[in-house]
Amino acid sequence: MPLPSIRMGRVEDNGNCNCGLSPTHTFLQGAETLMSSSEHGNAQGNPVGYPADWDTRALRRNWLDHLQDLIEEQEASIPLKRIEYQLEQSTVYHDIMQRWPKMDGSQRLKAWKLLLEYSEQAARDILPTCVQCGECCRRGSPTLHIEDLELLKEGRISWDQLVTLRQGEPVRSPLQPKIFFLLDERIKLREKPETQECVFLESSTDRCSIYTDRPLQCRAQACWDGSAAKQLAEQAYLTRRDLFAHVELLLDVIAKHHERCSFAKLQEAVKRVEQDGENAAHKLVELLAYEDHFRNFFSEQFNIPRDNLDLIFGRSFAELVPIFGLQVQVEADGRRRLVPDRAR
Repeated sequence: MPLPSIRMGRVEDNGNCNCGLSPTHTFLQGAETLMSSSEHGNAQGNPVGYPADWDTRALRRNWLDHLQDLIEEQEASIPLKRIEYQLEQSTVYHDIMQRWPKMDGSQRLKAWKLLLEYSEQAARDILPTCVQCGECCRRGSPTLHIEDLELLKEGRISWDQLVTLRQGEPVRSPLQPKIFFLLDERIKLREKPETQECVFLESSTDRCSIYTDRPLQCRAQACWDGSAAKQLAEQAYLTRRDLFAHVELLLDVIAKHHERCSFAKLQEAVKRVEQDGENAAHKLVELLAYEDHFRNFFSEQFNIPRDNLDLIFGRSFAELVPIFGLQVQVEADGRRRLVPDRAR
């Protein structure tokens, strides 16, 4: 079970979370059962067929489909790739894959049955060790704790790779599909655009580029045992007050920004648009423009790099408004207007 790191959520117009659930194909479990391509198909529309007719690529594809079904049937929180990696390192898997091209039909049927049995055992008995599959890092970047402050002070994690999620913002934990609202702020590592993937995960190798200096939450991750996650969730999270404890002027500016541009104010302004229409929409645009001006003005006054604004002030209203199904469009003359978010 991965740790409950926080990531941005999206709220549908009806207030429910957009969980992206879709029906899944159920793989025929019995290895002895014959399947014709005209009668059955996998989730991608390709025929499953009879094991004796599969090449190595079809064997692997159908094996992965079977693993996915095992996870769904058991309602397990273990990522597919985690089980996949564990099995790929076994002698049984390697032996079957290497000998498959030269097997006859009877041998392939027996080998397929053995692979199914071994996969079911592996899904039940996850080895208590990290296989570095990268799935925890793909499910969300870590939220920082007080203990991580030294990593920042010593420059081992760059401050421009941090973002503040402010009180009231809708977020989602990898541990649960439902969106919830933050009761207090969190600071976390950035995620790659349009994904949940941690910015420090090297996608091509599934390796962490700051592994030696990874945050506390990353060190405690264990997809096979959630006890460490539950214990860590009870410990104090890092806040901007901890980071800027000796910069009172900046803390005052952050407090002023919260007073005038809290997420609650954005939420209320959007609600008024739904109730009052065009006049309220103009006021919402003015609020978005004001928040943008506030960020830019103090960035210039305090010589704050723009890459650090998401840490100091949290995500901008322009970045948050798509949560409500809207986006800001800037006209040629510089005026802003609200339009539906076509990316939803």
